[in-house]
Amino acid sequence: MIHYLPPAVFIVVSLIGAGMTAVVYNAEEAADRIRFENLADDAVDRVVGRIREHITLLISTHSFFSAQAGRVERPAFERYVAGLDLEGEFEGIRGIGYARLLETGDEAEAAGDLQRNYGLAREVWPETSQDLRTPIVLLEPSDERNRVALGYDMFSEDRRRNAMRAAMESGKPTASAPVELVQEITSVKQAGFLVYIPFKQFPSSRRVDGFVYAPFRAGDLHRAALDRVPRLPVTIETTDTTEGTTGRATGGTPNGSGDLLFRSAGYGEDTAYEGLAAERVVDMAGRQWTFKVHATPAFRTTTHHIYAMVVGAVSLLLAIALAMSSRFQLKAVAAADELRRVSEKTVQEKDLMLQEMKHRIKNSIARVLAIARQTAANSDTIDEFSDSFTARLNAMANAQDMLTRSHWQRADLRELLNTELEQVFGNSTGEDKITGPKVLLDERTTQALGLTFHELATNALKYGGISTNNGDLHVNWAITGSGKSKRLQLDWIETSAGTIGEPEGTGFGSRLIDANIRGELGGTIDRSFHPDGMTVRMNIPL
Repeated sequence: MIHYLPPAVFIVVSLIGAGMTAVVYNAEEAADRIRFENLADDAVDRVVGRIREHITLLISTHSFFSAQAGRVERPAFERYVAGLDLEGEFEGIRGIGYARLLETGDEAEAAGDLQRNYGLAREVWPETSQDLRTPIVLLEPSDERNRVALGYDMFSEDRRRNAMRAAMESGKPTASAPVELVQEITSVKQAGFLVYIPFKQFPSSRRVDGFVYAPFRAGDLHRAALDRVPRLPVTIETTDTTEGTTGRATGGTPNGSGDLLFRSAGYGEDTAYEGLAAERVVDMAGRQWTFKVHATPAFRTTTHHIYAMVVGAVSLLLAIALAMSSRFQLKAVAAADELRRVSEKTVQEKDLMLQEMKHRIKNSIARVLAIARQTAANSDTIDEFSDSFTARLNAMANAQDMLTRSHWQRADLRELLNTELEQVFGNSTGEDKITGPKVLLDERTTQALGLTFHELATNALKYGGISTNNGDLHVNWAITGSGKSKRLQLDWIETSAGTIGEPEGTGFGSRLIDANIRGELGGTIDRSFHPDGMTVRMNIPL
């Protein structure tokens, strides 16, 4: 189970990091929502604030009329309005004017005002079925659009009439429902509205003498408010949603959604950016205006959700680091355990090796002593003993040397045979005289065959005529059987010019060979003598 610790650490830390990232992400989303709500308030405040500034300007004009007791001539009014710089400072307001309140049939008074103030021979228009009329007799600045509106009876149109009646009832500035201004004389038209303030020549009188009013182009007003620096990354739609509105305005729809006053470019082409939308309802001089605000792609900055990404990245790196640290610690613990195990095994192997060395040394000493005793018993002189004993010790040493080079694992049969023959005969035997497959011998077999080959070679040198070049030697072997039944069959074949007679007795060399093959290795050995030589066949288990 401990192997699952690194992935478990990674998963747990990643889940914690994901939770932290989600918290930060939600916090950033909430912050963005709050920021957007503030931007929506700012956008609405810009529009509403600008309209209220204009209404304040209209209230000031009403005060100007009151100060003149209603006797305001055009030259004074023209200078007054020119000083306000409507086009430069109050974009969106089309002008400031005065509409006289008359009973139907008294239109001549208004026509006289138009003739006196503007030199216009124009009757009040259009025809009406109403008892009252409110023709425009003053409207500044006097440009082409405003001159078209002079003499227009605003009381003849439903929405304007309703606004004026509401203003007379409240005595406060009152806005109309969206209308198409009579100043819209070009093909490009905008929705508009008007704001009326009832005027009384004598404040204590109940009779209203007329209206100080201002026409507004909604599109110009909104753009002037919203295009101010800094530009807001929002689009906006403004509608008049006052209940009971009748009629139709330019760009508006007389349905439950209200009459459209203004819509930003790009608004409604797509859903609100990432669902960021807000709605504000504002009382605008007695009318209910609904502002719908949408965020644009510019709302998101290049560092959007940067903190969530940083937290997520740090959490992931931390999870990876902790998982790797756990893995390295497990590896370190495993390495320490392995080192301890190897150390213990080394100690055990060292003890085993010491015991093995003691055993081998004892065996070698016992074998040397046995060889010494037998060699001495079969030697007539010290020199003969020395030569025979030294040769047999060298045979043992050669076998030991081969085993040592292979770390006491295996010795090659061909190499062992060549070494012993070279030691006895003084030169190597040709490859054509030694044939057989590759055979690896264990320690015991190597020791036994080493001494056996030495004894056979010594006898061949003494009795086989090899030393006088009258004889020859061939050794071949083969593997028989398989698995645990595998055996080595080796034939030692000596040839000679003369007959090699069978010995009358058994010397030490023959006894040593029999002891090695039969006793040590559990094999068999057969000797056969013939007119031109001798054959020794050994069969031993591998």
